[in-house]
Amino acid sequence: MIKIEKIEQYYGGERGSSFFAKNEGRPLISILKRNKGTVSGHHYHTEKTKGKNPEVFVLISGKMELYVEDIKTKESQTHIIEENTLFEIPPYIYHEVKAITDFVALEFNVSMEDQTNVIEGKELQ
Repeated sequence: MIKIEKIEQYYGGERGSSFFAKNEGRPLISILKRNKGTVSGHHYHTEKTKGKNPEVFVLISGKMELYVEDIKTKESQTHIIEENTLFEIPPYIYHEVKAITDFVALEFNVSMEDQTNVIEGKELQ
């Protein structure tokens, strides 16, 4: 009648945890749980995969500080993102997220293939 299954964790550590929610033929959703005071990201993406062009998130609960920097122009911004907010990060925008509180966010259109499209740091490769 209904389907119930545990979702797959693909990251677990000091910062928090990340899970894939399989979506039966539709785009994958990643559930990101981060602990207060931790920093994630430290990377940008190229235009190689559709799921990261742009990268789309919804902050479900909590509060975060989002630092972004255009790796080509070096223009930077810092944003405070509060719960129930959607935000998109285009390719070639370096990003770091600091958890001001514990938070839960959803990332849409992700796959393990998208993870090969991660460039650590701010410099063009």
